[in-house]
Amino acid sequence: MLEEMKFIGEFWLLDVAVELEDGNPSIWLWCKDKDGKTYIVKQTYSPSFYIVSDKIRDILENLRSQQLRVEEVDRKIRGRDVKALKVYVNVEDVESAAKKIMKGLRNIEVFEEDIRPSTKYLIENGLKPSGGVRVLGELIEDGVFKIVEAERVEYIPDMISPPLHVLSFDAVYYSKSGSPRPERDPVIIISITTLKGLKIQLVGDEKEILREFIRIIEEEDPDVIVGFSSNRIHWNYLVERARINGLKLTIGRLSSEPHTSIHGHVSIRGRLNIDLEDMARDIPELTVETLEEFVSYLGLQYSFDTVEDWEVAETWEKNPEKIKRYSIQRAEALLKCYEALVDYIFSLSELTGMPADYVLTASTGFRVENYLMYLAVKKNELIPKKPEISHVSYIGGLVKSPKPGLHKDVVVVDFRSMYPSLMIKYNISFDTLSEDGEYISPNNYRFRKEPEGFLPHALKTLISERRRIQEKLKILNPESTEARVLNARQKAVKVISNAVYGYTGWVGARWYTREVAEATTSWGRQVILESMRRAEELGMKVLYSDTDSLFLQDYIGKLESFLKWIEEDLGLEAKIDKIYKRILFTEAKKKYAGITEDSKIDIVGLEAVRGDWSMIAREAQRETVKTLLEKGDVEEALKTSRRYVKKILDGDIELRQLIIWKQITRPLDEYEATQPHIVVARQLIQEGWRIQPGDKVGYIIIRGGGPLYRRVKPYFKVSRDEIDWEYYLDKQVMQACIRILEPLGVKLEELKKTGEVSLTDFL
Repeated sequence: MLEEMKFIGEFWLLDVAVELEDGNPSIWLWCKDKDGKTYIVKQTYSPSFYIVSDKIRDILENLRSQQLRVEEVDRKIRGRDVKALKVYVNVEDVESAAKKIMKGLRNIEVFEEDIRPSTKYLIENGLKPSGGVRVLGELIEDGVFKIVEAERVEYIPDMISPPLHVLSFDAVYYSKSGSPRPERDPVIIISITTLKGLKIQLVGDEKEILREFIRIIEEEDPDVIVGFSSNRIHWNYLVERARINGLKLTIGRLSSEPHTSIHGHVSIRGRLNIDLEDMARDIPELTVETLEEFVSYLGLQYSFDTVEDWEVAETWEKNPEKIKRYSIQRAEALLKCYEALVDYIFSLSELTGMPADYVLTASTGFRVENYLMYLAVKKNELIPKKPEISHVSYIGGLVKSPKPGLHKDVVVVDFRSMYPSLMIKYNISFDTLSEDGEYISPNNYRFRKEPEGFLPHALKTLISERRRIQEKLKILNPESTEARVLNARQKAVKVISNAVYGYTGWVGARWYTREVAEATTSWGRQVILESMRRAEELGMKVLYSDTDSLFLQDYIGKLESFLKWIEEDLGLEAKIDKIYKRILFTEAKKKYAGITEDSKIDIVGLEAVRGDWSMIAREAQRETVKTLLEKGDVEEALKTSRRYVKKILDGDIELRQLIIWKQITRPLDEYEATQPHIVVARQLIQEGWRIQPGDKVGYIIIRGGGPLYRRVKPYFKVSRDEIDWEYYLDKQVMQACIRILEPLGVKLEELKKTGEVSLTDFL
């Protein structure tokens, strides 16, 4: 039969959507051929859901009497064999249809009605966005887009993306006070750049700006549109401004408007809407998650003439060229960021089965879940509903308290993928959890040896894929495109495999199983304890341990024996992760700093790498650490700290270095009014600024009486003579520096001596 079909070709899958044609849902696959031409591959598709019941025959007759298409199938629920009914519905809203069909039915379980039809189509057919597809069918239209009516679509692994047309944009809005509001404040600039070399800035009459923006996108026809804050702000803003100007923002293919989809993502038909802010918000090292910070974090060399949000109106009036320059810089920088990240983004997309723009907005839990759903379909495992439970904490990995102080010659031994390895070794999974299981965890959960569990199978598949990629990388030119793409893929595989264990303890997980997470960490704690004992038996000194790594001293001549014991006796793999010439441990867990053999300084958990401390405090601590680790001299480190104390006394500091940033993590009405950043946030909202969960609020402490929350002010409203310098001395700079110096025997009083006179003489 297949031989009779017309072979159309092999394509790269850009995006997927469900479109209604004659009232029936149809799958549209937006594809690119090797030359970058766009195809729409259409396939008829009837969404479905499953019903499980003890009275399967009665329900089957009931459903068939309603003229429904129903199949009796064999499936599994958490590894248990069941008979199920697969019910097909020719509608896009499967959940509502299922509720209507189930009305009056008793003692039934329903599965997969809450999965989007486009997602269900992909996982049932094993197709992966950002991957290859082989299409069999018939070419029915050969116009601007080639349209194919597909008979069959198959997945092709390891296809490298064809040349894609990429466009980036930045938009600026004018508001005299507060955050711009789309119902009130106009668009004054849209800057556009493309990988083809187009660079254009739209200014002037707002209606013409928007009209020209629409025209350029239609003419350039990008496959990818890159922005920053485009999901949270720009697309909805531009849609509303277009409406006010009597236009429709038809920037999607086939003249469609953007629309909000899942995970807070905005969908643009036939194009990938890549919002790099979604990626920036996943990086804990970023203080404010601005584009500038993101560019710097990626190690890209690019300078900005930055204009802060609160400066836009005044700068536009006095120096509009600066605003124009900054906006085009942002658009150009976005293209650079995209080029640096595109291989990883597409690899993560293909691995998880989520379109490249969705995968950035989704949390790690959703990424893992999407990967597992593909595997579930292959193994005939029904995909359960999301649980409705509140958070339940469990004991995590073992963290041994460090020995405070400065230590020389320390090796870090890291267990390779410890949790995935333990889950495979002990067959830990939701479907092997059993009261008569042969594997008994240290906290007394039991798991069957056979058959192989769902999660161990998933992890073996991931590990096998990573090894396959690594073997292929060995024979490739490291500078080749294929090597670059494969390296990004193996990193994506590692990220997902290491997150599977944590997924089982996430209350939003469809396969939530607290026992799996607890058993895995209990075996992990046992491994670390046994390894610590063995290391000491071999004559090494254990300075610290953190979940899946050990910090060892006196390791020369003993390490090879230790690693061999881990492999042979524990059945696990470990490797030398780092060797520190010097390392400083504070009194706290997960807070240390070290200098490696190649003079790279690592800082973990300290204020220097935390965004909720002022820049001056972080800089003072970072420089103190640098001096200490490079020179190994406590007196020199103390001198460095004192220089920053003197900077405060002399007022030799830019105001921006005093800003403290705190994130709003939930609606403001859920907070107590006494937290400084909430007080500032409420003040800003009253003045017209938009503050929402996820935003960071910056403030400075000013002089005055009463508690701290009464002495805070938005950073851009503070003058130098208002600053509470004493607070920045006592609670910021000196606290950050003494954290480093106290484990070395330095007292706070010594830090206060900045010269021949002490600090107290100034206060």
